[in-house]
Amino acid sequence: MKIDRDLADALYRTHFGAFTYRAFEALNPGQRLIPNWHIDAICYHVQQMVTGEARKRLVLNLPPRTLKSFIVSVSLPAWLLGRIPSTRIICAGYADELAAKFSRDCRALLETPFYKRVFPQTRLNPKKAAEGEFETTRRGYRLATSVGGTLTGRGGGVLIVDDPIKANDAGSEVARRAAFDWLRNTALSRLDDRAKSLVVIAMQRLHVDDPSGILIEQGWPRLVIPAIAVEPADYRVSEDEVYHRPAGQLLQPGRDDPEAIEELKREIGSRVFAAQYQQNPTPPDGNMIKAAWLGRYDTAPERKTFRRVVLSCDPAGKAGIHNDYTAITVVGVREKSLLVLQVSRGHWTVMQMREQIVVLAAQWQVDLVIVEDTSSGMGLIQLLKEAPRLDVVGRKPDTDKETRMSRQQGRFEAGRILLPTEALWLAEFENELLAFPGGRYDDQVDALLLFLEWFAQHEQYLMPLVFCPPILVRQANPWPWPAAPRLTDW
Repeated sequence: MKIDRDLADALYRTHFGAFTYRAFEALNPGQRLIPNWHIDAICYHVQQMVTGEARKRLVLNLPPRTLKSFIVSVSLPAWLLGRIPSTRIICAGYADELAAKFSRDCRALLETPFYKRVFPQTRLNPKKAAEGEFETTRRGYRLATSVGGTLTGRGGGVLIVDDPIKANDAGSEVARRAAFDWLRNTALSRLDDRAKSLVVIAMQRLHVDDPSGILIEQGWPRLVIPAIAVEPADYRVSEDEVYHRPAGQLLQPGRDDPEAIEELKREIGSRVFAAQYQQNPTPPDGNMIKAAWLGRYDTAPERKTFRRVVLSCDPAGKAGIHNDYTAITVVGVREKSLLVLQVSRGHWTVMQMREQIVVLAAQWQVDLVIVEDTSSGMGLIQLLKEAPRLDVVGRKPDTDKETRMSRQQGRFEAGRILLPTEALWLAEFENELLAFPGGRYDDQVDALLLFLEWFAQHEQYLMPLVFCPPILVRQANPWPWPAAPRLTDW
């Protein structure tokens, strides 16, 4: 019925989310945009900016293949030009070809029967419909350019920067600085009104000092959505609805496959996955512990090459997802180095902690299990002591974590503590270690500190035999003759 179509068209003109879903179908005949909460969240935040309900700035961080570019570089310019045909929009990306592609898609959307029906006052100027720039008959336009390109003599009331830096250039300080300098000194200076003009920066995180990271540090509003929820989070998707995302949930549960995500993580590496998919890039330098201090190993040596393998656990008080993590580390002791072999963390019950430790202890053939002897660890220690072939000891920290870490800095700086070049758990562990003590979490660091403090006490007993003719001297031998004690007797 015509009245139903009129009502729908009125909704498309006033509701950006509804317009985006319908615009996708109009631009891709035969395809339907599968609804998902993250699309609604993006559209809601954008509409709040447009209507003046929120600040006219937004940093948007999402993983690849989540329709970020379609929403902000294709649908949004079309919707703004439909509402006010005289709007002047500047759209930028890291490459001319990509910027031109989004421009073509946006122009094609304006030519669809759907768009012409919904916005009858907005029409393309046939004399100005180039690939990189098209204009309306009301003198509004969408200008496509690359980050670093010239904007001399051009201005606008809307600035959309979609992926300002290429992923391959993320490691280059020169490239990162050039992208941000262009944004600050060139693009933002071309706004018609710095206070009222709309600015959207959309990208996947690539580095802690990428453009979005710098803007977030400067206090810009942000919408950050990781591929896998690390903790429960609430996202507003409309005026009267909030989406409650539980910990561990994939971004698009109906489309994403957990096994495929894990395989992707293995293929691209945990650091790249942490940045581009989790929006949590690894700090490049570090705070108390510097990245340059961390040694590396490619493959874990055979078990027989280690003098000891020790598992340490920092148990959480409660298992709920709103509480701290339980963290476990497994470290192998060699003559001159300490190899971090495995790190695990989770929101586990006491019995689940016990199961995790028993499995890892068997996997790595550990000699000793250390558990932080606090109120939450006492029950776990007792349960573990009932397990066969496990030496278990509790340790009570004698001071705060920062002080304890300061005692271990020398070992890190000397390059004695080695991490694998790649592991599924590596990026999360590095993030926490390098951010300490300023990071949000420190459970994995605490588990490692349990081991390091134990090692500092017993290092002298773990030194190799030294042959000094004409007699054999056992230098700092861990086993006083004639009998060897259990490790828990130390």
